[in-house]
Amino acid sequence: MDAAASVFGESGFEGARVAHIARRCGLTTGAVYSRWLTKQELFLAAVENRASRGTEKVAGRSDLSTLEKLAAMGSALAATSDNEAGNLLLEACVIARRDDEMIEGVARSLDEEAAVIAGMIEEGKAAGEVDPALSTEAIVFACQSLSLGVRLAAAAAPRRGGQPSADDWNELLARFVTSIGPRAGGADSSSD
Repeated sequence: MDAAASVFGESGFEGARVAHIARRCGLTTGAVYSRWLTKQELFLAAVENRASRGTEKVAGRSDLSTLEKLAAMGSALAATSDNEAGNLLLEACVIARRDDEMIEGVARSLDEEAAVIAGMIEEGKAAGEVDPALSTEAIVFACQSLSLGVRLAAAAAPRRGGQPSADDWNELLARFVTSIGPRAGGADSSSD
């Protein structure tokens, strides 16, 4: 799966060759096709394998609060905007838009990632770290949209001065993450 994710992430679905994937992991093309009947099946398996791996790793860290986990996930976006998993997911979304057979597999992968993030948010609500008045689904949607948007922007032709510094990015994320924390003075307080 790692070899497939790497090759598909580097070359895209159309440019990737099963023979290259097989060579990279020390297998024959026949061995790969004995497990996955088509390149499309192999691609979806790679997407499903990689989709929530990074999210699960951060979500499992007991040394971080929910808000710190979200900040760490967001910070990693800028630091690894050209990573294989991100490129693979971006490629999967583009393909799914054009190929009805791919939509279900890509949606399943995004749903798995969403479930991990939602679990984190619910834990944060239970611990008093996340405002319980906010919709978990809306927070998950914002996280996934930000993730895909960063990857899409990074995949576009580089723009001079178009990417923020790591410090500026982390400051913005800190403000976003803090905004979903509990309201000062309780949920019913308002400021004029």
